[in-house]
Amino acid sequence: MYAIEFEADVHNNTIQVPIEYKELEAKHIKVFAVEVSNRQKKLPAGFLNPVSITSYKNIAKRDDLYDR
Repeated sequence: MYAIEFEADVHNNTIQVPIEYKELEAKHIKVFAVEVSNRQKKLPAGFLNPVSITSYKNIAKRDDLYDR
């Protein structure tokens, strides 16, 4: 048994197997399908440009917090 990977479009519930895999013709195969989608969630508007607060004052350093 061996595995191959290729991308194809589905038309009328049919997947066209590329010609380079012609040895699969008339054979029983197992198919694992993953939808490739361009519908990705977009990041919130300010995500890449965080707000800087100049009046913020640290109460402790990170190492001090973990020493407690």
